[in-house]
Amino acid sequence: MIFGHYGRNIYIDQRVRIVRPRFISIGDNVTIGTDTDIYVHPFDRDSKEFIIQIGDNVHIGRNNIIGARRSVILEENVLIGPHVMIGDHSHHYEDLDIPIKLQDATEAGPVRIERDSWIGANVLILPHVTIGRHSVVGANSVVNRNILPYSVAVGVPARVIKKYDFNLKQWVRVNEP
Repeated sequence: MIFGHYGRNIYIDQRVRIVRPRFISIGDNVTIGTDTDIYVHPFDRDSKEFIIQIGDNVHIGRNNIIGARRSVILEENVLIGPHVMIGDHSHHYEDLDIPIKLQDATEAGPVRIERDSWIGANVLILPHVTIGRHSVVGANSVVNRNILPYSVAVGVPARVIKKYDFNLKQWVRVNEP
């Protein structure tokens, strides 16, 4: 496979499937676990831009799916547990005369997971989402909106339950709405 950028000290399990690696940038010290699928479906196949960017010291667990048409960025030191799905697009379904799998993909919206964050097992991250720096998304959550930096979010849909208070120098619970 020929990647757009390929750093040093990278481990990609032999059972990882990658489609269109030339649109992918991988930093140093990256691990991608077994049975992970990484798909790039660019709007412009002649583009020279990286559509998936994986920063330094990123660990992607096993059995994950990352699908991108526009932009998925995993900044440095991101930890992704097993069975996570990250997608910057979806599929149209509105035309009843055409099978859903044959309908066009929806407009893509960028996904960014900022540095030092941890994504727990079985999480789904939808388009148009940024997960802020040093945040945690708990297992089995569905992230359909931005998560502020230094937060802990859980649930379906994911909601912030804790934030780091820099004045108190500790994590504090967020009051229920």
